[in-house]
Amino acid sequence: MGYEFSAVEIMPQRGGGYVEEAIVIHEYSLEQAIEDGELVEVFKNRWQQLTGGKPIVATAHLFNEVSLAALREIWNEFAEWQKNIMPTLPEEDQMFVTTMNSEKVWLIEDGQAFTMIYPEDY
Repeated sequence: MGYEFSAVEIMPQRGGGYVEEAIVIHEYSLEQAIEDGELVEVFKNRWQQLTGGKPIVATAHLFNEVSLAALREIWNEFAEWQKNIMPTLPEEDQMFVTTMNSEKVWLIEDGQAFTMIYPEDY
């Protein structure tokens, strides 16, 4: 997940009204986030088997709050959801959300990685 710093540009829309458009100013790379300790690589020895080699990371906040077994439980629930439920959902509803220790957890896939994250850390 590339952490992005962006600005919002408000542009007039044909027929009246306005539309907001985000302009990316700087993207925080996966490698930099790991190096800075914001993200932690998990299950690295199984990436090839689980994701075809795409990294799986967790925010440092989540990683420090739950056990590795809990992260595995989140991953396994995501994998089941991705295979059996996600294909039945409209694209706008394809957001994986679960709970761990009574806290909401998201698992987001982007071009760089699969990221486990508390919503407030997004």
